[in-house]
Amino acid sequence: MRAEIPKAPSFIISLTSDPLLLKRDRFPFATGCVRYFDTDKRYPASEARIVIPLQIASIPKPIVAVMDTAAPWCIFEPTVADALVHDYLLLDPRVALSTRFGLVHGALYRGPITIPAEEADPLDLEATVFLSPDWRGPNFIGYQGLLQRIRFAVDPEENLFYFGRF
Repeated sequence: MRAEIPKAPSFIISLTSDPLLLKRDRFPFATGCVRYFDTDKRYPASEARIVIPLQIASIPKPIVAVMDTAAPWCIFEPTVADALVHDYLLLDPRVALSTRFGLVHGALYRGPITIPAEEADPLDLEATVFLSPDWRGPNFIGYQGLLQRIRFAVDPEENLFYFGRF
């Protein structure tokens, strides 16, 4: 008795001709991408991170910030904060932020940040940032302060961070 070979299904599933990263409905998902780093040399960590370069008008050189979807806002080191405090709009002068370093007091500001692009277009947007002279950690890109306003995807094979507007 011969075993029957199952027949292939009569339907075929194929991927769309346009990758989802480039096209969603009629709009592009991402309009630019930048290479990210796995570590910030100034703040070594045992696990890999997504460390993205940022450009801020009042700071001549790009800075780097760790992407943190659990952070409520962008958080910047005091040296960066000193440059931003005069150019950004004060939203709330008295904010307490609970962090792994303990409770940190500071203020919320709003101002422009650019995610530079290695391919396609950089992204200019307004971000909500927490600034405190007592902050002792690295720069962070927070979800509520920046990431919730953009589309983003990560390609860990190529260390690329894709981004675009809604």
